[in-house]
Amino acid sequence: MRDRIKAVFFDIDGTLVSFKTHRAPDSAVQAIKRLRERGIKVFIATGRLLRHTEVVKDIEVDGYITVNGSYCITAAGDTIFECHFPKETVEKVFALEREYGFTAAVMTHEDIYVDALEGRPKEVADMINITPTVANLQEIISSQPVLQMCPYIGVELEQVVMPQIPECVASRWIDKFMDINMRGIDKSVAAAKVMEYYGLTLGEAMAFGDGGNDLPIVRDAGVGVAMANGCDELKAVADYVTASVDDDGVAKALEYYNLI
Repeated sequence: MRDRIKAVFFDIDGTLVSFKTHRAPDSAVQAIKRLRERGIKVFIATGRLLRHTEVVKDIEVDGYITVNGSYCITAAGDTIFECHFPKETVEKVFALEREYGFTAAVMTHEDIYVDALEGRPKEVADMINITPTVANLQEIISSQPVLQMCPYIGVELEQVVMPQIPECVASRWIDKFMDINMRGIDKSVAAAKVMEYYGLTLGEAMAFGDGGNDLPIVRDAGVGVAMANGCDELKAVADYVTASVDDDGVAKALEYYNLI
């Protein structure tokens, strides 16, 4: 296994970083350090913006998949891949907000923006320890490219809304909101592009995750690992289910596969 795996991709929330402590366990930090010492590349693969990966700033990595694959860069800052929402798609989501009475966050390179910080937006902000900026969203989309949108709706309303924006795909890791990206964008597609950039294939990668947005990359990587605290759908496609993030799951899985 050690010779087969050339790179490992790690989700942040619920995988590297605990929802309880809002930090990565020391066991994970040391395990990743040992991975890189053995010449294995390490990448972050998250739904967060690049600026919000600072929560793992003490972990040295080779690059980042951010906003579920819409923006991928090397650690040196070289862009590997980038995808923006067309203005008309953003407006369609806003129209659906007005029709069904929900709100959605807008994610750009600069920040996460909401029109009000109350209810579900506040609950999610507290959960992941990231506070969006309250702003006029029309002004934001007129001056900044949109990388991802996050409607604060449950699964039932998702089934009504998503067929009306067929150019988009949805993923979620909690029931309070979902991420939407342009169709054809997910962590697996992005990981394949990152691996190709380095002359490697997705079959030579291992991927860790816990949520629905991790399902494509965990399913498609050479080895997919689900955290014990992850969703059942992810566990069903994973090659291995490790311990939870708070029980040293990352280190235990890397030890299981003899990578550290």
